[in-house]
Amino acid sequence: MKFLKRWRQRKEVQELQLRINHCRSTIAEVHRALLMGEVQPEMAEQFRQLEASLEQVDVTRLKNRDLQEIEMATNKLLGEFRSLYRQGKIKNIYDGLLH
Repeated sequence: MKFLKRWRQRKEVQELQLRINHCRSTIAEVHRALLMGEVQPEMAEQFRQLEASLEQVDVTRLKNRDLQEIEMATNKLLGEFRSLYRQGKIKNIYDGLLH
């Protein structure tokens, strides 16, 4: 019984790690894309700090609700760039397949 419980906990931690890695890579891709264009240094620094903060997240102490909030914040950040993209001020960041 303990084995099953530990297995479920490990599985949950792996899922949380995957989700936080996705947020981290999304932020990193946006940051790199912005650095290619002319972006204000303050914005680049904020992205650097955001990346560093996400690297410090300990998924073993993270709850599903915490991660949902991180994912919502990441989505909100991407939404902020939607108008810049539509105006042609930034280019498409990701050229691969979308899910």
